[in-house]
Amino acid sequence: MRLSGICVYKHEATSNIDVESENDIMEQIHALANTKTVILISHRLANVTGADRIYVLDRGSLAGCGTHRELLANNPRYAALWNTQQKLENYGKEPA
Repeated sequence: MRLSGICVYKHEATSNIDVESENDIMEQIHALANTKTVILISHRLANVTGADRIYVLDRGSLAGCGTHRELLANNPRYAALWNTQQKLENYGKEPA
């Protein structure tokens, strides 16, 4: 059961910081989510994959809602965004 309270966090405010700082901030948000309802607004999908519910907006309209797995399986818009971001994050890395 979550305790009362809502925290709204807009991720774009930290979009230009280093990876270590971003990880520290995300750890704090995840810790906060254990006791509060957190609304995280982010373009970086890797930061929302563990959310209970993800809402996908496309040009101001709701384009989907579900968990990360549900959206990958059933929402072509979310899957396309996820795949594009994964390609960009892996650009130039050696294949595994």
